[in-house]
Amino acid sequence: MNCDWVQQNISLYLYNELADDARHEVEQHIQRCKDCAAELAAQQEFQAEMNALPVEEPSASFLAAARMRLQEALETTQQNRAWYHRLAFDPTAWLRQVRFSPALAAVLLIVGFGGGLGTMYSVLRPGVGRVDPHLPAQEASIAGITSIDRQPNSPRVKINYERMVPDSVEGSLSDPQIQELLTFAAKSNSNNSGVRLDSVDALNSKPDDPRVREALTYVLRYDSNPGVRLKALDGLGSYVKQDIRVRNAVLEALLDDSNLGVRSGALHALEPVRADSSVRMALQQLAKEDPSPYIRTESQRELTSMPNID
Repeated sequence: MNCDWVQQNISLYLYNELADDARHEVEQHIQRCKDCAAELAAQQEFQAEMNALPVEEPSASFLAAARMRLQEALETTQQNRAWYHRLAFDPTAWLRQVRFSPALAAVLLIVGFGGGLGTMYSVLRPGVGRVDPHLPAQEASIAGITSIDRQPNSPRVKINYERMVPDSVEGSLSDPQIQELLTFAAKSNSNNSGVRLDSVDALNSKPDDPRVREALTYVLRYDSNPGVRLKALDGLGSYVKQDIRVRNAVLEALLDDSNLGVRSGALHALEPVRADSSVRMALQQLAKEDPSPYIRTESQRELTSMPNID
């Protein structure tokens, strides 16, 4: 066991986070090594100074937000990814291999030079390298969504968008290409607020699609226009029970949104899940210290309407 490993794990040793065999090895090493013993003494002194400081209780909003993010992360973590790491590309190791392999470096130089010539030929050759106007929208560079037109009492929608030149596409709201363009329009603050509002309104008709709900939660969290955020909240309201990510986004809006109308809408949207511990903690904090009298009153009303939990 070397000094580098011991000094990197002294903190784990102090907090009893090492396995018994590793802990024994650290203790044996410290008895023989003055430098590591000095590092341990320094960290013990620092730990004692930290323990002497007063401990501040975190606020209810901080605990609620931390719990929400942890729960969401646990639910979205992909399991059994060991095989993926075996396939992952390690650029550092690859570059080390190139560094010590002149022949491989020469081959890469030749291939890169040839690829550059081929690219130049494709660009300069007439008719080659141009954007095909019939390519799907996701394969072209979309500059922005200019307008969205929904046909009354119809699932069809027309989206006008810009690439190199203005273009448009028309289809059903169930069409993946249409949904992708609507999502692009909703998430892009570079589009005007009217276009974003129209796109969210169209997406609200398909909240059963998880990808649509993801786009709406993004809008609720990050759109700069409170009217657009409110429209996204309308589409998400019925999913606060069954989708934890929707619930977390609505709770964040209640706690952090700068617009009182959005916060009020979030408060009422959370009524079906007011017994949830994160929601309850948030309501307790808001009822005591929120700067808005309306939010304080409504939070208190929600709390009093809930049964007491022992």
